[in-house]
Amino acid sequence: MNTSIGSVMLDTPVAGLRSRFQTGVVFNLIGAVFNQGSTFAFSVIAANLLGRQTFGEYAMVQSTVVSLALIAQFAIPYTTTKYLAEFRANDPERAGRILGMLSILSIIVAGVVSLAFLVLSPWLAKSVLRTPSLGSALAIASTVLLITTLNGFLTAALSGLESYRALAGAFAWGGVSYLIVCSALAWLGGLNGAIVGLALSGIIQFILLAAALRRECSLQRIKTRYDSFAQERKVILKFTLPAGLIGFTSGPALWLPSAFLIRQPNGYSQMAIYSASFSLMAVVLFLPGIANTVGTSIINYYKGADNRSGFRQAFWANLAVTAAAIVCGAGLFALLGPQLLGLFGKSFKEGYSVLLILLLSTVAQGLALAMTQIVQTHSKLWQFFLVVAVPRDTLILFLAYLLIPAYGARGLAIAYATGWTVGLLMTAIIVFRLGIESVPRNERLVRDMSY
Repeated sequence: MNTSIGSVMLDTPVAGLRSRFQTGVVFNLIGAVFNQGSTFAFSVIAANLLGRQTFGEYAMVQSTVVSLALIAQFAIPYTTTKYLAEFRANDPERAGRILGMLSILSIIVAGVVSLAFLVLSPWLAKSVLRTPSLGSALAIASTVLLITTLNGFLTAALSGLESYRALAGAFAWGGVSYLIVCSALAWLGGLNGAIVGLALSGIIQFILLAAALRRECSLQRIKTRYDSFAQERKVILKFTLPAGLIGFTSGPALWLPSAFLIRQPNGYSQMAIYSASFSLMAVVLFLPGIANTVGTSIINYYKGADNRSGFRQAFWANLAVTAAAIVCGAGLFALLGPQLLGLFGKSFKEGYSVLLILLLSTVAQGLALAMTQIVQTHSKLWQFFLVVAVPRDTLILFLAYLLIPAYGARGLAIAYATGWTVGLLMTAIIVFRLGIESVPRNERLVRDMSY
């Protein structure tokens, strides 16, 4: 049996589901406390250092990077986690081929999107955002986009290998450097300094993650190969392409409503309120996000091992943890909302209604992400794209366009929550039709009839 320090890797089912799930969640939690924790802490520091108006501008730049990252990543991290988890123990040679192919693809797509962002940043600032002074910040942010995308790939690869201890270590050191570097540069250089800090701290985390991945691949005897596009092209056509197209709907659905918002009277101030509330919502979702990261690795591991019982248990455990975490987290933040918003500054407390709406949306988001585990294990991403992503994101855009002029940040929160509620309903329909099995219900019936 192959073992490695810092991994939850096991080639036999000796380790029970509970043990593996708990180990993965604990180390991911440690990493997330430093990673997401430092992000939230810097948002609070930036809001107090920059002031509400400039913090709104920072939030718009950050929203642009996050939205473009959904396109630049092209679901390559998602693909990486799924297939490394599925083949790392049963077929390490294929795992190495897929890892090499996806690493090249990630660099190419990230480079193209980041270069386009750099070239178009003056036009975006002047014509779309109507804030020419943001041109330099957006140009700097193109580097942040490139590094963020590559770090997403490396993180996904370590998750697929269940190398959670290594991931926690990289996030711990990266989170500390992020908070120190970004805070110092924001204090010294204002908005542009904060964006430079994001780039520099991202580079530090890239070095840490790349070193961790190289070490873990060696320990798990996975040799990365870069000549496998022809052999593994079906992975791209069947999984990466439809999953990547989801970014072309979810990215605009995240960014365009923010652009609508800042173009309203007092728009950047409203954007600051929405961003602060969104940051708190993200804190509520970070534990369910950890559970889903661990769940993706374990569920696909059981699928690769054709362990139907383990597959079902892993899915239901992930769904239960997600639901419990959301109910507890959203309830607590709803009670403490005014005090939490006050961390960003006294004027942010007026955004309490925005926070409550976004907290309601966490139920739909968390449950939808947990249910999507079934969709991705069966590679039904084309169906998910057409039935879930397109209606959900179109509805968010449509409602945001209608509601923002009258209700500002609150209107954007309503649009976001409504879109995700519809997304949850459509996801549940797909999962019901597939069944909670390692093989879709219709394929299982055909297989059983053949015996």
